[in-house]
Amino acid sequence: MKNKKPIEKAPEYSKTFSTSLDALIRNMADTGRGRKQMVGILADMSMAALCLWLAYTLRHGMLFSDFRSTWHLFVGLPVLTAIIFSGLGVYRWVIRSSNQRLYKQLVKGCLFSSVMLLIAFSLIPPDRTNPRSLFIIYALLLVGGTIGMRMIWKSLFDSDSKGEPVAIYGAGSAGRQLAGLLREGKDYRPVAFIDDDPRLFGTTLSGLPVLAGDDPQLRASLKRMDISSVILAMFSISGTGYQQKLSRLDELGFRVLTMPSVGELMGGKTRADEVRDVSIKDILGRLEVAPDVRLMSRKVTDKTVLVTGGGGSIGSELCRQIMNLSPRRLLILDNCEANLYHITEEFKSLQDKAVAGEFPDFTPVLGSVTDTARIERLFARHSIDTVFHAAAYKHVPIVEAQPDLGLEVNVFGTMTVLDAAIASGVGNFVLISTDKAVRPTNAMGGTKRIAELVLQAKARIQNGTTISMVRFGNVLGSSGSVVPKFKKQIKSGGPITLTHTEITRYFMTIPEAAQLVLQASAIAKGGDVFVLDMGEPVRIEDLATTMVRLYGKRLQRDTGNPDDIEIVVEGLRPGEKMYEELFVTDSCSSTEVSKISTAHEDWMPWAKLQPVLEEMKSMSGVLSAPILKQRIVSLALLEQEAGNTDPASDLLEGEGISNIA
Repeated sequence: MKNKKPIEKAPEYSKTFSTSLDALIRNMADTGRGRKQMVGILADMSMAALCLWLAYTLRHGMLFSDFRSTWHLFVGLPVLTAIIFSGLGVYRWVIRSSNQRLYKQLVKGCLFSSVMLLIAFSLIPPDRTNPRSLFIIYALLLVGGTIGMRMIWKSLFDSDSKGEPVAIYGAGSAGRQLAGLLREGKDYRPVAFIDDDPRLFGTTLSGLPVLAGDDPQLRASLKRMDISSVILAMFSISGTGYQQKLSRLDELGFRVLTMPSVGELMGGKTRADEVRDVSIKDILGRLEVAPDVRLMSRKVTDKTVLVTGGGGSIGSELCRQIMNLSPRRLLILDNCEANLYHITEEFKSLQDKAVAGEFPDFTPVLGSVTDTARIERLFARHSIDTVFHAAAYKHVPIVEAQPDLGLEVNVFGTMTVLDAAIASGVGNFVLISTDKAVRPTNAMGGTKRIAELVLQAKARIQNGTTISMVRFGNVLGSSGSVVPKFKKQIKSGGPITLTHTEITRYFMTIPEAAQLVLQASAIAKGGDVFVLDMGEPVRIEDLATTMVRLYGKRLQRDTGNPDDIEIVVEGLRPGEKMYEELFVTDSCSSTEVSKISTAHEDWMPWAKLQPVLEEMKSMSGVLSAPILKQRIVSLALLEQEAGNTDPASDLLEGEGISNIA
């Protein structure tokens, strides 16, 4: 992961039986692989001879000493047993990685050895009675001896393993897998599970006891095991649940770590055993669903794709996801030279490392979506199949002070790109929208809602381009998110500035948002308003206090220490809402993608919308900022007053278009 907080080096822990045994085990661990195999062969041969002697002793009820007539068995059978084990691959196994697969091979080898004993009795019968039960006793002893010897040997190696003793919160498949992986490493040594399932309390899984998460004596139990850190291993848990467990463990005084998320594991960014400190992304975005790659690639693979605003936070992640889906060519348009440079250098670095011809072509384009001539030339020079329009002004205070620029970029810039796409026969056009477009109270949200209205209207007067829009809330790490702002304030010692203690916002990780946008483009029919499932809204004050704790700081209001972090409430900014919404109306339906819904909302026919836009464009440079903002918001809200509801599905079924009275 990039820019992740480094984990402090864990203290070394070691438990040994004695200094001499510790030295012996360390010498064995450091010796060559061939010598270890030879030791294993000699140990198995000795075990086979011992088990044969014990079988005779147990069967006859007295110490066996008649080696004169059986010496050939005590010499030949151990050799045959070692050969059988070698053929089954037993000696290729590293003792410390012993598991059920190895034990199954040992059982097979012991049965074959018993069969060899039976054959030896038939070919060279000893001068004494040999009951049939002797073979069964020998086989059972050999199974127990060879497996038991390896289990003891493994435990001796583990007893010398160094690593911080940790508990794993979550005894499910992820937790058990993590326990196995940590045992192979040297940094952490799992000694217990913690789980909330009452059916597991008091049981033992993977050799570790399971403790109750709500046990009042949990802290004392963990302290008795010398545990100071707990690793959270729970994929299917909401951000709220994750935060509750984090708070509970933090109150108990334990350091909290986490294993990588589903997205990180699927993206190959990390391994399951690479535990790290909990990040704010873990708390706000844990319930990740594996993306449908088939849907993601439908409008991208082997196609020419244009991403406007391709250097921004959402746009650049869209570009990364698209490049992984093998497009014919990716066009990256951005008006910020620095952003375009960074994404270009990133792709050039990947291109240099890739095999020749395997990295898709990409073309960076410096330009603005408001430059009509340049946009038209771009579409004329390239046979573009799909457009993801992410270019926009999105900072509420900036657009609130200069609504004319928000109107120029967010509305008329969108119209410029859309008209060029329709004129050149582009197959798919997707607008990246925002939850601030729903019942907007500020100029930025108003311009984004008007852009949605433009797409809804244009979708109904042409059939060549499939037009859709995807609406979602804040994304973690974007330039407009409070997360990097809070991070900077905490690192500088505070204060953290809030606009209101009860303000809430939706959050989603950038990679997940980009993946869902790509999937939405694949299921679009025309005129669709897709809304992403953002989970539960988060109180910004809770977010701030959680971030303070994650960075190892404390709040002044809790400690009274003026050196700790202070939270200052400044009041709502102009146009800022206490909470955001995702739907204009309650009418929506699910789609084949679990985290994507389709909103059925009012719209304005192009014949009515066009003259209003033309008038607003001509007056945008004349009207004052407050009056223009009022006009923008009024237009954004007009479709609700008109009551003209016509979902895209109705259009597809040929029910026609209603006009606003």
